[in-house]
Amino acid sequence: MLMAEVIVKMKFCNKTHRITVKMKDDGDLSLHVATDCPEVKYYAECLGDTITMEDITDISSSRIMSPENLEKVTMTCLAPNGIINAAWLETGMMSKKLAKDVKENVISFERVDDD
Repeated sequence: MLMAEVIVKMKFCNKTHRITVKMKDDGDLSLHVATDCPEVKYYAECLGDTITMEDITDISSSRIMSPENLEKVTMTCLAPNGIINAAWLETGMMSKKLAKDVKENVISFERVDDD
């Protein structure tokens, strides 16, 4: 069975999140988050093992972006975006071929001045 897997490497906090999303027969998506971060683990437990199309397409009602579910996760954490990216790949809303070709998206700290 096909699925999408995304690995989020948070170098600032030295944590890694392996996110797996798989389409279910009922149109929802199964979600599994393997992480060494206790905050992201709690967040994933709040989400549960199923997300919906609404969770990945409507930011105002998305449980992925819900302030209650994100309460222990910092605003800079990329795990929520990793879940959305994995789900979009799995549903065909992002190209799997292009994802294989580009391999990763990067946030790069190009200029940080010291005071």
